Amino acid sequence: MKRFTFNTGSLAVRLMPLLVLIILLNTTISSSAMRSLELGMEAPDFSLTDLNGQTQSITALKGDKLTIVLFWATWSENSKKALKQLQGLHQKYKDIGLSVIGINVDKQEVTEETLGKIKGSATSLNITFPLLVDRGLTTFNSYGIIAVPSTLIIDNNRVIKYELSGFPLMGADSLNDFVEVVIENKKMPTETVAAGYQPDKKAVRLWNMGMSSLKSDRTAAKAKGWFEKAIAADPAFTLPYISLGTLYYKQHDLVEAKKQFELVLQKKPDNAIALSSMGQILLDEGNFADAEIALNKAIKADEAYLPSYYFLGLLKGKKGDSAQALLWFNKAEEHNPKDYKLFFYKGMAYEELKDPATAAACYKKALGLIVEPL
Repeated sequence: MKRFTFNTGSLAVRLMPLLVLIILLNTTISSSAMRSLELGMEAPDFSLTDLNGQTQSITALKGDKLTIVLFWATWSENSKKALKQLQGLHQKYKDIGLSVIGINVDKQEVTEETLGKIKGSATSLNITFPLLVDRGLTTFNSYGIIAVPSTLIIDNNRVIKYELSGFPLMGADSLNDFVEVVIENKKMPTETVAAGYQPDKKAVRLWNMGMSSLKSDRTAAKAKGWFEKAIAADPAFTLPYISLGTLYYKQHDLVEAKKQFELVLQKKPDNAIALSSMGQILLDEGNFADAEIALNKAIKADEAYLPSYYFLGLLKGKKGDSAQALLWFNKAEEHNPKDYKLFFYKGMAYEELKDPATAAACYKKALGLIVEPL
């Protein structure tokens, strides 16, 4: 894709926030903007190329008992830790029912240089389980991955039994325990048991119809109806509420958006997406105190959910606290430096802080991540 260049003070620089905002608003409801899977749902199928250029599918690679799917990147230090840990599990259980699959999400367009980095990581870490390359990041988006690394464990029917965003120490230990218990048929410790709820399959199909509708301007208007039908089919299934709330937010209907996120929080008080979205709405309303409470709760519920960090950064910018604003944006960048939205909100924060030069640099970074391969 053509490289764009900008001169400070030019019309292009002044238009950057508008350009990024237009794209941001048009992708708010994309699968990559939210976690699009829950425990108990079926993991989407995928066919990706391995490091030798051969096409591999999850159907062919999945284990007899469990399959671990790791989304990782060479630029992520925690990805290296995850790869090492999963290599150990692979060595221990590969012959008795466990399969491990690593999906690299370094960039949208995979160049020879990128492929070289991926192969270099595999060699240096002595990885022997299959490593696939997600060209175009289609699988990354269909799974709704936000934090890198992210790990899913699925059973032999492709039902998601365990998930881990980022790579917190306690979470890594719990993942090991879960695999050991299932593979070795041990008694499951209470803290390791995956949620037993599985959403109604009809409700999942209806929600997927709504998500598909959002991909086209021609069918987007039908999404609301699909989400409402999904809720009617299974009132306990939270993703349709989140999607509906996000749709209302995009339409600037904060009252209805807030209502949907409140319904989610009644069912799951620690749902990071709903808490973060509530924080964003409260921030828009100028209720900084309650917004900060909601966003901090979101981070406590899921420390790898990026929007909570950059909304807190924007909040601190609006309050004139540049040090705290930078702290939160830096934390977001540690989780995923390829998320253009964090740089967009960082630009907004620096506008609030009366620093137009830094704001322009942030918008330029955001736009660069959009118009050029990731």
